[in-house]
Amino acid sequence: MKPWLVGILWGLWLVPGIAYGQEVCSAVPKDDPRWQQLDSQYARIERATVANDAKQLFAVYAPDFESHMANGETWSFKKSADYSTAGFDQVKKNLSISNTLLDLQSCGSNLLKATVLQQWSRQQMAGGKLRLFQTTTVQDETWVLMEGEWKRRLVENIRPGAWLVDLKRVDPTKNDLDAPPFDPHGLFQDAGHSK
Repeated sequence: MKPWLVGILWGLWLVPGIAYGQEVCSAVPKDDPRWQQLDSQYARIERATVANDAKQLFAVYAPDFESHMANGETWSFKKSADYSTAGFDQVKKNLSISNTLLDLQSCGSNLLKATVLQQWSRQQMAGGKLRLFQTTTVQDETWVLMEGEWKRRLVENIRPGAWLVDLKRVDPTKNDLDAPPFDPHGLFQDAGHSK
């Protein structure tokens, strides 16, 4: 076998992601300005949510945005915008909202992948009643640099944490607010919780 062919094959074996067209990403150091730039974009999302301002909310989204939902559905920019806009009508008072960057990866000069912890407490209409919602979710997001500004392009790998409605834990995969308290690990079975 020719030495140059052995070299190529050896390189393909060492770097299989490149051989198959997968992105090569690396951790962004905490002191890199991109952490602050993305945090500023999340602050814009938070301000827009509190102000019920869909125009400002979606100003940080790329035109080709999509969300890969936990149930397997893929939502387009339009479907996401319609859902969020309808949600503004249900939320009567925001109590707190935060997006905390847990991890940031650079996948080239114009692409960032972030893992984000979202926490949101609000008074919201549901089932004909004003209820207290407290939700947490961890999700992965892809941001692209467009015309000097980071834009949210993709939300995926959505992992709901504890969701409370009127201080009762609910199953975030079901739309049943009147179910017994959700107890996914069977910790409180003696206290009337469901698994």
